[in-house]
Amino acid sequence: MLRRRLLRRLFPCGLALFLLLGAGIFLAVKLPAALAPIAAGERVLSLCAALYILARSPAECKTYRLLLLTVPWLGGIFCFFLRGETPPPPAARVPLGTGRMTAFASLAAAGGMRSGCAAHAEYFPTGAAMYPRLLADLRAAKKEIFLDYYILARGKFFDDVLQILEEKAEKGLSVKLIYDDFGCAKLPRKFARRLRARGIAATVFGPLRPFALSRLNARDHRKLALIDRTAAYLGGVNLADEYIGEKIRFGHWKDTAVRLSGDVCAQFALLFGEKTAPAEPPSADALPNALPCVPFADGAGTAQRTGEEVLFRFVSSAEETLEICTPYFVPSERLLYALQNAARAGVKVRLMLPHIPDKRSVLLLSRHYARKLLAAGGEAREYTAGFLHAKSMTADGKYAYLGSYNLDRRSLFTQAECGAVLESASFAADAVRDFDEIWKTGSPIAKEKPAEKLLRILLLPFAPWI
Repeated sequence: MLRRRLLRRLFPCGLALFLLLGAGIFLAVKLPAALAPIAAGERVLSLCAALYILARSPAECKTYRLLLLTVPWLGGIFCFFLRGETPPPPAARVPLGTGRMTAFASLAAAGGMRSGCAAHAEYFPTGAAMYPRLLADLRAAKKEIFLDYYILARGKFFDDVLQILEEKAEKGLSVKLIYDDFGCAKLPRKFARRLRARGIAATVFGPLRPFALSRLNARDHRKLALIDRTAAYLGGVNLADEYIGEKIRFGHWKDTAVRLSGDVCAQFALLFGEKTAPAEPPSADALPNALPCVPFADGAGTAQRTGEEVLFRFVSSAEETLEICTPYFVPSERLLYALQNAARAGVKVRLMLPHIPDKRSVLLLSRHYARKLLAAGGEAREYTAGFLHAKSMTADGKYAYLGSYNLDRRSLFTQAECGAVLESASFAADAVRDFDEIWKTGSPIAKEKPAEKLLRILLLPFAPWI
């Protein structure tokens, strides 16, 4: 009786062990043969991905190689869809011996925009300073209003602008609004349709769709307002409340902007699909106080990048001083070398970064590249009062750049951006004065901690996409 009970209890266990042993033997014999096609497919995919990388973008081999090694199947598939840094074609380059503004104008012309003269340029040290001036120009518009912004957020700033746009559209003015779907993800999905119903020609750039990996980084990052083709606002200010101090995010939000006036502003109408008469080359005789101005822009995902060429030229042509504000400092290799070479040549290079970041990962990379600049003899500090979102450069107390370009690889190589370079001692003096004020209260770049170093090493291969 006891044996029967014992056998009844042990029989299931024995049967299970027998089945497991049989399954083990079966897998040991059959599994290698079953996995062979999968392994072969993995190698074929990796080989095709590697050849595709070498043919399209040799500059990113390290990044893609890491993907292929760590996650072969998924990494191989991603290699065909993700886009990062694409070096600009050599046809857009200008000899360094060419005069500065002439060189800038030639580079901008290669990107489809003609240079001219601005009648006036007004510098804004904050978004709050720009806000009332922009509203006044919008209210005074007589023919058309064109806006192109990465971020729109309902609140005081955008609601005030939207009210004016609706009023102007009702009066028959041509009102166009372009906004990025990723940057404005918090807006209702049918927001553009509502605007069109009110007479505003609204366009959503890069609608987010499943499996659209190839366009994930190709965003419309511009911040541009064009009124009657005679006044243009450029810089880092989006139409959201944190940019004018109505909403606190990451401490004090430091930004900059410029208002340009004159016929050269009409060149920005090209970015809205409008035709415009070519501007005349910069001429000191065009107006009594004319300011040579070079507008330039890049489209999202375009191969030829005007902005990286212009900014490289701006840095490499500096002779005495160079002041830079940027929220993200992950430059291309040649732009970093230009900054280092300028510092080694005796140019006083000063770089200002945020201290309170909106993206911790980007701050770690920005500090890493800032330390490379420090090692070459440059200077770098962080804006301790909050988040520095300004995107500006000044050189030799005479030349100034403002626009939407960050000094990171997404802005330089994949996103739609716009900006302008000015030759004006008075405008540059305003910008340098503002820079000096934040420089005095800035803090030095902190020494890298072991944990930060480890995280930075892990992030570096993905720098083109961060």
